[in-house]
Parts: sequence; structure tokens; C-alpha cells
Amino acid sequence: MKLKEARKRKLLTVEELASQSGVSVSAINKIEQGAWLPSLKTIRKIAPILGIEPVEVEEFKAAIEKIE
Repeated sequence: MKLKEARKRKLLTVEELASQSGVSVSAINKIEQGAWLPSLKTIRKIAPILGIEPVEVEEFKAAIEKIE
């Protein structure tokens, strides 16, 4: 699933996810738009808020695979 879908499943706005995760609204928007691959640090901040494993989110999986 895409990050946007995971966020909406939790009924969170971009602003709410940003506030709860400590990741900027701009960064979340860029990830959702496919303009930026998140760092592992960013993934670790967002995934627990959404209650998902990082590999469940396409953008996170792509970032992890790029590092490996």
C-alpha cells in the first residue's frame, strides 16, 4: 500500500501524522508524491504511528531496498 493509503486508514491528516511522528508536513507530502525516499530514521518515526511494518508501505520498501 502507499503511504497516503496507510495514513488515511488511520484517519489521519498529513498535519496530524507530522505532529505525531515528528516528521515535517513537507517531508510527508514529498514521500506521498514520490518526490523523496525517506531515510530509515524517518521510516522508524512514521511506521509505528500508522501501526504497520515498514515493508508494507511501497515508499518505505523502496527506500529500504535502495539502502541494502
